[in-house]
Order: sequence, then structure tokens, then C-alpha cells
Amino acid sequence: MLTLMTVIRKRTEISTEDFRRFMEHEYGPTYAALPQVREYVRYYLSDSGGDGAEEPIDAIVRISFDSEAAMREALATEKYRRAHGLRQAYLRDTSAGIHSAVLDRQVRLV
Repeated sequence: MLTLMTVIRKRTEISTEDFRRFMEHEYGPTYAALPQVREYVRYYLSDSGGDGAEEPIDAIVRISFDSEAAMREALATEKYRRAHGLRQAYLRDTSAGIHSAVLDRQVRLV
């Protein structure tokens, strides 16, 4: 299984309520509906530990696929391209706005 962890920062002019509505009713359901997606979990954050050096993080998304090939197939769909276009109005348009990384290993201590 291939799992991506994605850090998301909203545009500063978008309210937290509008951002979360968008994520819940437009953006997230698009991903969840892709047949290649095995898991889609969203975490909303209140970035209380910020020191002002970086913009606050508004959400983290965990999305899993059976394989890298399945992920690439999903990202090539028209549904994904539409979701990608929609997010431009809500998410920052640089790597500070959305950054995905592959989860290599998970260690659960409790």
C-alpha cells in the first residue's frame, strides 16, 4: 500500500469555515469517490505551536492507494484534474500551500 501524507495551508483571505466547508463538501468527496483510493482521512488543525516563522497548517490529509500505479492512475483522471482546479481558489498556490510526502513507515507506541 502507498500512503501519502499531505500538509495543507489555506489562502489567508479564506476563512477557516469556508476552507473546511470546501474540504468536506467539494474537495474531499472527489478523492473519496475515486475507485483507486483505499483510505482518505482528513485532520483539521489549530496550529497553536506556531512561532510566526512559518504559516500555520490548516489540515493534514492521509490518502492511501494499493500501489504507486494505482495512485498515478487516480491522478490521471478527469475527476482529479477538476479537484486540482477547484483547490486553487482555496489553497495557497506554492509548496507552502500543499505538500505531499510518501509515508515510509508508521510506528505506533500506544
